[in-house]
Amino acid sequence: MAATNAVRKKLSRAEQVAWLLFAIALVYKIYACFQVPVVTSDVLRHLGYSSHALDNHFALYTTKAEDFIPELWTRYWSDQPYIYPPVTLIFFYLFSAFHLGIFWVKAVLTLIDFGCTYLFYKHISKFAALLFFCAPVSLWYTSHEGQFEILQTLFIILNVISIKKQQWSLAGFYFAISIQVKQFGVLILPWMLFEIWKNKNEQSQSLAEILRKFSQGLVLGFIPFLVFYIHAPWLLFLPIISGSTKTYNPFAWNLFDPTLFLWMSQWLILWNALFSYAPLIVATIVGVIAWKKLRFMTSISMIPFASFWLITKSLRWGQFWYSIVAPGFLFCLSKKSLIHLLLLLHLMQCLHSIIAILIKPIGALESQHSLALMQSCMFVCDTQRLKY
Repeated sequence: MAATNAVRKKLSRAEQVAWLLFAIALVYKIYACFQVPVVTSDVLRHLGYSSHALDNHFALYTTKAEDFIPELWTRYWSDQPYIYPPVTLIFFYLFSAFHLGIFWVKAVLTLIDFGCTYLFYKHISKFAALLFFCAPVSLWYTSHEGQFEILQTLFIILNVISIKKQQWSLAGFYFAISIQVKQFGVLILPWMLFEIWKNKNEQSQSLAEILRKFSQGLVLGFIPFLVFYIHAPWLLFLPIISGSTKTYNPFAWNLFDPTLFLWMSQWLILWNALFSYAPLIVATIVGVIAWKKLRFMTSISMIPFASFWLITKSLRWGQFWYSIVAPGFLFCLSKKSLIHLLLLLHLMQCLHSIIAILIKPIGALESQHSLALMQSCMFVCDTQRLKY
């Protein structure tokens, strides 16, 4: 009896600590939404571009920022086209159309982050939800800086859940939406095809029936955005064909190429290498061992997560916040202990965010002019009227 009471007391203390960590993370996220981004002005450019989403019969993808000079947001990366798919564009248009500023974008993204946390809690575990919610990379880059990767994480999670529930029409719809937020969503394709093949003839559904339902959902996910593809059929490949010569990737394979790390110090490069190699190594080892033991389902379920890190580390242009997407692929896995391990690694992945939260932002920061412009756009923002 005494041992039982001790265990209960210990569990109670663990729960108290968990709730305390959750509360601290929640308070910080709310606080961060009110702060001006200092590391990146991407959210302002999204609002600027999206304010022109309906111009010239939806021809935005044939333009560059410099085409909208003298609007103030065009001072930054003016030679670049808008390379993000139409779901992302319309997401930001919902703010720019009503002149809603940066705070509102960050607040909605933070709510989406909370929604993803709930899905971790409901479908995996309380511990997984806590680890995901407290990840510094999301605390900083979602709630403080306004990066939208959490939107793709949400649709990847919803896609995987729909597949596991054999809701094939929804699966097709969420797959279409996820790859039109950012192209990382396509990485679940190998696992998804395996699930479709595995589930054929189950619950009186033939392979043809599954594919029919999936295709219906897929088409429904693309139809609302067809007007953009008329002008730019290639837009899903814009990040590849945009022709940018810029190089920077904090997770790059080659630790000795200074052109890939720019301002980063050696210790930060090594930290990023450790916590980007580690999840890839874990995923590879688990996948290989499972394959040798003929547990093909376990092996294939590792492919999306491992592919994410293989591709991310290979990019000529990458950013710290890309890793926000990675936890979404963990829903393909079934072993909770493995998910917890990979989320613990995710928790430590972005030392840059930890330093920014606990001490101060380091590295390449926005100019005073950019900060002042974003400050003026925090709550109300009509980017077309802000000109120089």
